[in-house]
Amino acid sequence: MSFNPDLTLNAIVVNLIATTDGRVPLTQGALAHAAFFDLVRAADPELAAYFHGQNARQPFTLSPLRELPAGPDEGGYHLRAGNRAALRLTLLDPDLFLAFLQRLLAAGPDLRLRIGDVTFAVESALGTPGSHPWAGYTTAGGLRGAAGLEQRIRMVLATPTAINLGALGAAKQRMVLIPIPQYVFASLRGAWNRLTGDEIPIAFEQWVADYVFVRELRNWQTAVYQLKRGTYPGGFGDVTFEALDPARTFVRTLNLLADFAFYSGVGTKTTMGMGQARRLVGGIPDKVTR
Repeated sequence: MSFNPDLTLNAIVVNLIATTDGRVPLTQGALAHAAFFDLVRAADPELAAYFHGQNARQPFTLSPLRELPAGPDEGGYHLRAGNRAALRLTLLDPDLFLAFLQRLLAAGPDLRLRIGDVTFAVESALGTPGSHPWAGYTTAGGLRGAAGLEQRIRMVLATPTAINLGALGAAKQRMVLIPIPQYVFASLRGAWNRLTGDEIPIAFEQWVADYVFVRELRNWQTAVYQLKRGTYPGGFGDVTFEALDPARTFVRTLNLLADFAFYSGVGTKTTMGMGQARRLVGGIPDKVTR
């Protein structure tokens, strides 16, 4: 597989309005995942079955519900008809994007999503750059061509994020909950290479381990993310990385992967709400979400 510069990357914010009263749990990742596959299945059943059956990292991400009413209790968020929320998804496969778009256009104002006890109508979908801080689109080639040479990179990890290092000896699972540069950018390098067919060398990971450090960490928290098959811990907050070596090739790769994180997410369980990431250029970051 060679590098595909024309591969499209889409980030879409779907604005929702509740049509029924009900409750959604504190963590909605598995429910949003199921609702997304219902949309794809309605447009292309074979495509939905293909991706649903894959064990490999899948070419999409989903956020938890955003902009929910404040004040959840232990039972979750209690919504009334007319309450608004938003759901963010990124689509890194052209067939998935086409299926989503077909379903959106075919159903029009009658499109409904059910998450928890609540049925939502889709008010709008924002996908153009500038329409929302978490929306946009590009291509793999465009992302690579636009990669800069900034040695200091600030990012927000907006939902619990964990890097799964896998099993080793007696340890069945090793999870990294703080943004250690070596692990963050190794995860992104692997995702980029698998998705695009590019060949960022393993030497990049050693360069990151030697020369990239966390310059600043703001409002870092940890939380347990409840999923259908158990709980996953993660960390979230605002982090600034700094490269102490100005080697142009590796610094440009660092910038490329930081920009790619907007579409790919970071770490494990990104299809169920974890690892939502965005690079920051000044300003105040969005409120992070459990």
